[in-house]
Amino acid sequence: MANERGKAIDKTFLSVDNAEERGFLHRDYIAHCLRWTHVVKWLHQGGRYKTARILDVGCGKEMPLAKLMHSSRLGPQFYAAADVSKLSMPDQFAKSTWKPSQLLGECDAAVLKPEQIEQTPNTIVCFEVAEHIEPEHCRRLLANFGNLLEPEGTLFISTPCWDPDVGAAANHVNEMTYLAFGALLEDVGWRVEGHWGTFASMRDYKDELPPAHKEVFDAMRDYYDSNYLATIFAPLYPSRSRNCLWQLKWNPGGGRQFPDLRDVEGRWGSSEKWRELLA
Repeated sequence: MANERGKAIDKTFLSVDNAEERGFLHRDYIAHCLRWTHVVKWLHQGGRYKTARILDVGCGKEMPLAKLMHSSRLGPQFYAAADVSKLSMPDQFAKSTWKPSQLLGECDAAVLKPEQIEQTPNTIVCFEVAEHIEPEHCRRLLANFGNLLEPEGTLFISTPCWDPDVGAAANHVNEMTYLAFGALLEDVGWRVEGHWGTFASMRDYKDELPPAHKEVFDAMRDYYDSNYLATIFAPLYPSRSRNCLWQLKWNPGGGRQFPDLRDVEGRWGSSEKWRELLA
């Protein structure tokens, strides 16, 4: 089973240049930018970036997270860029005092070995990758992150939340429901420290808005269009969002916020191979 484009691993990525050419940033790209800024904010807190050893999986050819850290003057101790596509150093770093330490192009992080990374990561970032691979591949990827990450390190991962009534994007190999993905993370051995919606349609959470949120939302609607509004309250309603960002610690056998994956009712993902998520 592959996606609508016939690919079991889809290399599609959002391009800054293409977004600028349209003169319009879709909510998907706005949400991408806010995910990157969330990680950068977290790295800045307490000066974490000074000792950060980052593995950026699915970094994309343009390496936007690395560029944001560079422009924010937050050069980490180590930064490895990994992607299934070929990688080359972006022009922005040509004369920079800081640049990515290691490029891991044409890399499948599900089989990446610790010794292939020059320094052991204490931070792994994997945004918008899980939906581009088959379910069994995704499970192996999540498990391998536990092998690659330093004990007590942090994993940030984001992926769409599949709604069978809406369907998956044409370039996505497998999207998972919110409940199934949370359950899978904990089944594999991850502890959920925090998770947030990154964008959501108003109709998906309007019935849950308390009066104070509804008043603010209506006031902001006078200025913002629905495209930007989609990102504003989504962090507060992850279970109702179209996409979530998860902050995780490796903790096999730890406590759970989600049921066992086997106990999640209904179909878990958009791929016909969704049952392969079980070990």
